[in-house]
Amino acid sequence: MSKKTFYIILSILAGLVIVGGLIWYFFFKPSTPAPTDSAGFTLPGQEITAGLEPISEGPAVSAHFVGDILLFYDFSGQLWQLNSGELKPSLSAQQTAENPKPGTKSIAFSPDGKKIAYYISDLKNNSLFISDADGKNQKTLFQNFPLRDIILSWPKTNQIAITSKPSGLVAGGLWTFDIITLKLTKILDNLPGLEVIFSSSGDNFIYSFVDPNGQNPILMAFKKGVSKNQNISTMVDKCAWAGDSINIYCAVPKSWPDSVVLPDDYYKSAISTIDDIWKINAETGAKNVIFENVGDASNLAASGGEDNLIFILKNSGFLYKLKLTP
Repeated sequence: MSKKTFYIILSILAGLVIVGGLIWYFFFKPSTPAPTDSAGFTLPGQEITAGLEPISEGPAVSAHFVGDILLFYDFSGQLWQLNSGELKPSLSAQQTAENPKPGTKSIAFSPDGKKIAYYISDLKNNSLFISDADGKNQKTLFQNFPLRDIILSWPKTNQIAITSKPSGLVAGGLWTFDIITLKLTKILDNLPGLEVIFSSSGDNFIYSFVDPNGQNPILMAFKKGVSKNQNISTMVDKCAWAGDSINIYCAVPKSWPDSVVLPDDYYKSAISTIDDIWKINAETGAKNVIFENVGDASNLAASGGEDNLIFILKNSGFLYKLKLTP
């Protein structure tokens, strides 16, 4: 995928999440700052823990690597870029794209970035569409789609993945949709709070779900048609695949608060955790802690060479970079 294509992808996705992020930040964000005495680092402007650096100067959203180039949006919708070897990010001239389709609830780009699939749901419509990345050559994939409240991803060339909108109060499922045969296939079902992230190869995925009470998250890895419990309690929102489609980086809470419903209360910012960063081999189950006490981390991503890991500290919204190599 070219850098230009990735800019387009990131811009359109940011157009969908910026408004929601602003609403969270100004109306639902806890007023009490994250405790710094129990974390392994301090907030921007204070002393920096070795190997961990603050990147943003304010709340960030939609942070991703393109190779070793870090791109992220702030909550005003500005796109920032941090090149390998640079100390501070700079503003990009790329502007945020508007939501391209009225009623769009979820967007996914094809692995090569040339196509876009989107789910539109309103009082009159509940359908899947496909088009070129610029929105041209629109085609209806499935009118009157049988599933509602779904999230799209596009892990393989002819295969779209569909996940239920996660809630610990609702049993979720995962389906694949073949854009050639239009066949909908159920992969996982009846898992409360289900969330899924596919590897870059599109052949593997990790998923998390909770017990019937909406508690005790379980992380699983699906490889070669088999699901394997990773024996850690975290959610995929706190995880990222490494480029080898074998290893996983996860922020793992030291404990979860009692009497919560996950992931609902987590996304409402009704709870906060103190996490350790783990590296996990999804094939062997081998794991080790690579950093302790980072706070409540989400939006993890590894650079192309796995030199750095980024995450957003959920309580403050600041973006951090963790150096993985000496």
